[in-house]
Amino acid sequence: MIDFLQNLQTEEHNFQETFENAHHDEEILTRDIPTSQDICGMEIRLSDVMIIDNKTPKVFPFPGLAKVYFMNLVVSDLSADPVSIDLKGFEKIDDGEKLNVDKSLFYWKETEADKRAPSQIHVFCSIIKSKQSLRDVAEVMGNVKNDESYKQVVDTLAGIVKTATSLTSVSSLIFQVAGIVGNYLGKVDDKPLLTWVQSFTDISGDFDVLGTTDKAAENKFASMKLSITIRDTARQKEADLKSAATLQPNGL
Repeated sequence: MIDFLQNLQTEEHNFQETFENAHHDEEILTRDIPTSQDICGMEIRLSDVMIIDNKTPKVFPFPGLAKVYFMNLVVSDLSADPVSIDLKGFEKIDDGEKLNVDKSLFYWKETEADKRAPSQIHVFCSIIKSKQSLRDVAEVMGNVKNDESYKQVVDTLAGIVKTATSLTSVSSLIFQVAGIVGNYLGKVDDKPLLTWVQSFTDISGDFDVLGTTDKAAENKFASMKLSITIRDTARQKEADLKSAATLQPNGL
């Protein structure tokens, strides 16, 4: 059984907090977004996943390479599926090596049919060392989705997220989902190299952080980065007008 509480980092990001290191596009005004109703787009992106110490000793003639799984779970009150799961396996990973991971974990853009912005998004990322040959991740996910315990936990999680229940309850269920996935991975270390649980919420309804805010988690074994990008309606209109103008012949 994998103990995801080992080498765990957690944080809650309130959209109304002000981060001094938030980056803003140079051509966009730097005023704050008045309310959450002005949000028109949001993306959470994962990048720079680094294995610092793979916990495999280099003893000649063995090069000390490791096999690892990288598990990502995303839960949102707007997602069609209660839990989005991505599982990848990586062979022959050395100390100081980056995993080939650079992806969007969550994306939302306002449309005429979808104007309600997300109020909470929860991201779970974990790097797990395998003690045997990597399994077919497609087969693993097929087994997970047919698991009755998984179905029950996901149903419960769907109800809790939509009713804005406490983050503690959501996190507990996310750990249960991760545990079920871990049960199908075969022989793995019981302590992940690094697990990160990051929650994004809209407490008070004010979104003060504009542009892109970078966040990072790191311990002596691994590190990774998340970025959240927020756009608001007024700025999007400005950007659309500028884009349309550049497409007009002679700027007309």
